[in-house]
Amino acid sequence: MTNRTAESMGTYGSTWEAAGYAGAGSVGSLINTLQGRPSIVCGSGETVFYELEDALKKLGGDAVIFGVNDVGMFLPKLDHWVSLHSVNLGTWKNVRWMHARPREATLYHGIDDHAYIDYNWGSLRPLFSLSGYFAMQIAHIMGSNLIVLCGCPGDNSKRFFDATPRSDFAYGADATGSGNGVRKQLEHEMARLPGFKARVRSMSGWTRKFFGGL
Repeated sequence: MTNRTAESMGTYGSTWEAAGYAGAGSVGSLINTLQGRPSIVCGSGETVFYELEDALKKLGGDAVIFGVNDVGMFLPKLDHWVSLHSVNLGTWKNVRWMHARPREATLYHGIDDHAYIDYNWGSLRPLFSLSGYFAMQIAHIMGSNLIVLCGCPGDNSKRFFDATPRSDFAYGADATGSGNGVRKQLEHEMARLPGFKARVRSMSGWTRKFFGGL
């Protein structure tokens, strides 16, 4: 990409453009590497593990697994580990490695430079403000033809490690409105990029109503 092209699109300084997004850095090497393959994004919703099992039965063994935040410590398979909380990812990685499991080649994605981060997406604009939606963005930019959300309900469902739902946050929209901006951002991006929305399905919650089920 030339600087002139980038400047005319309001993305001056970008080194890549793909799927409606632009950014800089080595992440450009990932563009369209998942063409023709389905992806599963595993968030922290209470039913994530049941939904993952169901999605795998429907999609088969070719699905690429994206783990989001702390749920990545417990997934049976993990191809990509994604978090907006890059500083925590190193600790979560160590916990996963403490449990005996077959050798795996997981790639780590964040928004800061750390030794354990393989791909730094800090220059991606616009950047979703929830790690689950951020992982969905990455799968889209990588060219996945179908992106299935598991444990990403987009409502006040509790997390897999919570005894009760949190009162201060609810996956993007709650009674006090503290998370409404997250949902509005998602709705805006899907209206801007209808081809992106057409690729996404969800296994539960508000996002299932918004994107449709698998």
